[in-house]
Amino acid sequence: MAYYSYRNEEPLYTMIEHLRHELLKITEHKSFCDRDVVELSQRLDAYIVLAQRQKSQPPTVRARKLQ
Repeated sequence: MAYYSYRNEEPLYTMIEHLRHELLKITEHKSFCDRDVVELSQRLDAYIVLAQRQKSQPPTVRARKLQ
């Protein structure tokens, strides 16, 4: 997952919402300890951390990184 793969924050938040819904669906049928659930949860966590990092940077720093 590359930091530079997002040209703006919208696709990132869309991915977070998608993974969140997938996680909710998968946990209806599998245990929280199931390997698939853990891996999906970890992917979601990584995207959330990325979004938090982007949000905490001043807009000028974000603009420079996206170029």
